[in-house]
Amino acid sequence: MDNLPLSGIKVLDLTLVLAGPTCGRTLAQYGAEVIKIDPDHRIPGLTPWIDVGRGKKSICLNITKKGGLKAFLKLAETADVIIEGFRKGVTDRLGIGYTELKKKNPKIVYASINCFGQSGPWSLRPGFEQNAQAATGIQVRNSGGISNSPRTATYTLNDYGTGLAAAYAVILALIERQKTGTGQHVEAALTYTSANLSGVFHTKQNTKNLPSKISRKYNVSHPKLHSRDYSQPGLKGTNIFNRLYETKNGWIFLSAPIRDQNMRHTASPMIHNWHLSEIPEFSHLGVVLYGGNKHNEDPEQEMLKIFLTQTTEYWINLLHKHGIEAVKNTSSEEIFNDEYNHERKMIMTQDYENWGTATWSGNPVSINSNEPINVSPPQFGEHTFNVLKDVGISENEIKNLIESGAIPAIVPINLK
Repeated sequence: MDNLPLSGIKVLDLTLVLAGPTCGRTLAQYGAEVIKIDPDHRIPGLTPWIDVGRGKKSICLNITKKGGLKAFLKLAETADVIIEGFRKGVTDRLGIGYTELKKKNPKIVYASINCFGQSGPWSLRPGFEQNAQAATGIQVRNSGGISNSPRTATYTLNDYGTGLAAAYAVILALIERQKTGTGQHVEAALTYTSANLSGVFHTKQNTKNLPSKISRKYNVSHPKLHSRDYSQPGLKGTNIFNRLYETKNGWIFLSAPIRDQNMRHTASPMIHNWHLSEIPEFSHLGVVLYGGNKHNEDPEQEMLKIFLTQTTEYWINLLHKHGIEAVKNTSSEEIFNDEYNHERKMIMTQDYENWGTATWSGNPVSINSNEPINVSPPQFGEHTFNVLKDVGISENEIKNLIESGAIPAIVPINLK
């Protein structure tokens, strides 16, 4: 653990659900001591906690109680980072906001994570994954465009993405602290993440005044060859060279940019007199990208028919042979059972004493040969006694905290 980049950094994690806990887990995996401040209850065996609780310590402390607040402030004096996931203004009302804590610890890096950010009228609103999707156009795009009914994206891209973004912000603030000697308040929000991940859809370019030579160079005459109408992206892809295709026994995703040199020779029927000669199945498709479609075929319908004639395995092998990328469409169950994913540690399985056998996604980055920490999630309140004792809170004070309800009586604390 000492050889990991964040060793020696102490983090207090006040977050719930997925985004904030993902930030804490990420910091813990790379060496930080992350202390999860749990409320007075947690649902036993909660599956997301098995994922985002790994590598953390757990103490149970009710900071709405006077004694609990005092104990938390004692912890904050020795912390490097605090992560919170409340609506704007809640931490100030509780007496644990950044303005208050930096008086006691000017070096503190304070990360606020919520749905709508820390400014503007929406900052006071609660929000979760699906709220962020709705507010940033994802659910409209996920349905195939504005002419269809919106559909939720079932994966939690904004929760996990915001957690990673917050960890990134914390690390940047820690680096800056090395230069300035002081901490700062950083923020991340699900809607910020969602907008950022949707950047290509939110980016527009006006080419009206470009020189005609440049305009001609990038002109594509057939709309289905290189569609850029992101308001109507469709459910299968953005153009015929970047979309899903059904095969004889499944689906593949073809990803072959039309400006790619290999694509010009193999998958695009004709670009500047380059014909599709290497793959016989496509040889009859007479589409001209520059100068119009002389054969009047619908290239999308032709491609759909062609891919249905052979199996997924056939097309993957053939396209890869010609340097064109295509991937089999897989289910979660297939991902779990794929040896490649386990070898590359994209999927990890581990036996834990208190949690049984757990399977989860691996870490998105690796650093040199140092393996990120993947120890078991803690039991509820498991480290309460030791963590409080380490900051100078006596056994008698801990007894008083239990008696006052600041620490639930169910927390496993062995006092003399």
